[in-house]
Amino acid sequence: MSRFILIENDDRYLTEDETCWYWDTRRPLVKSDQPYIAVQCYRDRDPNKYIPVSGMRLLFTDQCEYYAVCPACYQAYSHMQWTGSTNCPDWQIQSERFLQEHAKMKQWCEFCDPVFGNGGWM
Repeated sequence: MSRFILIENDDRYLTEDETCWYWDTRRPLVKSDQPYIAVQCYRDRDPNKYIPVSGMRLLFTDQCEYYAVCPACYQAYSHMQWTGSTNCPDWQIQSERFLQEHAKMKQWCEFCDPVFGNGGWM
């Protein structure tokens, strides 16, 4: 079974010119009228072609903004990390929880993944 299943015939998740919606079967919802978390994806990208990553690292913009990235992206961008002026209580605990959750449930690099990546810092 594929991880992502195209959502069809659901008025909450309408297909648009450039995007469509999928159920992420790895992330079920409890006490909800929908079975899974829905993700929006460009129509020309198959979310089932995401690349699972091991050994993810956190890349920080500041204490409140960080990304889960693969080791290669960490190596490429780590010298650009900036600790900004935003202060966030418990930032170490929150960021580590984010990383653990992302590595377990999503598994893709937020920078270089061909489906869900944002292209990194340019």
